[in-house]
Amino acid sequence: MKNYRYLERRNRMLRRAGFWVGEVAIAIILAFLLIQFCFQTVTVHGESMQPAYYDGDVVFVNKMDYLFHGPKRLDPVVLELENGTTTHYSVKRVVGLPGETVKIEEGKLYVNEKELKGFTSQEILSAGLAAYSVKLGEDEYFVMGDNCNNSEDSRVSNIGNIKKEQFVGKVSFTIHKGDGQQEG
Repeated sequence: MKNYRYLERRNRMLRRAGFWVGEVAIAIILAFLLIQFCFQTVTVHGESMQPAYYDGDVVFVNKMDYLFHGPKRLDPVVLELENGTTTHYSVKRVVGLPGETVKIEEGKLYVNEKELKGFTSQEILSAGLAAYSVKLGEDEYFVMGDNCNNSEDSRVSNIGNIKKEQFVGKVSFTIHKGDGQQEG
């Protein structure tokens, strides 16, 4: 009788341990899937997005936001850009949407021949490729940094127009370096 109780207790403990190991494994797999396919953090490098995002800020990226629809005008986004043999992430803002025409003239940004208000109050000193009208294709976007006079963006030929598959996701919120404040 003692042996039977011992075996019963041992089997119960093994089942509990098995359930616990299974729950931990499921939690690890779910965390991996969430990070891989839903959310990500990216650290901002450089000054191209000031004053919205500063060098060293950490942005939380929602990868799911663009699964069913494309980026919207003025969305802050994270892009995956290739530079020769390396790939890096870059934070920019969407200013031109598929099918639109973008042009920078006399320091102002025009989309479909209308000045885009609310993007920047700075005079844009370098028009780059947008000195002449840039017609965006059906899967192309024009992006710029908020600090447009200190930004490498769609105006530069090695970046150019952005395809939808280059979008990692939309910036959801920021943890500012040093002060710990969050922004939505």
